[in-house]
Amino acid sequence: MARRAAMLGAFLTPGAGVEPWIYTERAHRLPDLQPANATGWINDWAVVPPKPVLTRDAPPDNQLLANTKRYGLFGRGDAAKAVRTITASLPEDGAPTLVLFHFWGLGYDGTTLADQLEAASGANVFWQFLGDPDLGHVLWRLDELRAEAPHITNVNLFRGWAVQAGVPEYLLFRGALKPFVRWRRQLKN
Repeated sequence: MARRAAMLGAFLTPGAGVEPWIYTERAHRLPDLQPANATGWINDWAVVPPKPVLTRDAPPDNQLLANTKRYGLFGRGDAAKAVRTITASLPEDGAPTLVLFHFWGLGYDGTTLADQLEAASGANVFWQFLGDPDLGHVLWRLDELRAEAPHITNVNLFRGWAVQAGVPEYLLFRGALKPFVRWRRQLKN
């Protein structure tokens, strides 16, 4: 998923890289991700190495494990706080921003995410939610939000991001970009 995000970012803004965040109870900005450094970035920030059998076989600590306490990792995620933090970090007069927001083991607590998305509905950011199929209750709530609050036009739910055998990358990118492009056209009109 990180490699796909880097490729998509390189397509949208060549040379700029992707600005990844990680969230649990708080959201934290991670080092930039670009296609050229994707393998190293993934090893540092997206993979928890297996525990070694022997001490001499222990891999060097990756950044994810080294920063477990600092980032409050492996705790309960608060997507609403992450939406608020990321929205606050974006310049108001900047170019429209696409946020690929992945749910991973998220506990959903009522209306807080919906309220935060409504508060960010006027911001210059498009929230493309990507979800784990095992989190159907969260994805269902996002569908419900779109139906009940049609004025929130900068939110979309995309279910096709997971690695699927035989699906060309360009179809996955098209599925993630199409709602963003449609939203940008609305902004111009």
